[in-house]
Amino acid sequence: MKRVVRSGDMVIRFDDSQEIKDKVFESLIEDYYLKYGSFCGESIMQSDDPIIEAPVVLSEIADKIIKFDVEYIDDI
Repeated sequence: MKRVVRSGDMVIRFDDSQEIKDKVFESLIEDYYLKYGSFCGESIMQSDDPIIEAPVVLSEIADKIIKFDVEYIDDI
């Protein structure tokens, strides 16, 4: 199912299906929690690797799994 949201001067479209949600969940489990051995907020916040790698994991989820379609609106 396609979802459409508006944020500021953007309209963002993305697939909101259960398949995509499952892929995001699996990526977080495999590519973040298990990979960096951090399973609670405290260990994530106090360990350098999870903090440093979080933007990489999130960007890969955004680009390779969710694949956001962003349209900028000029007339706001």
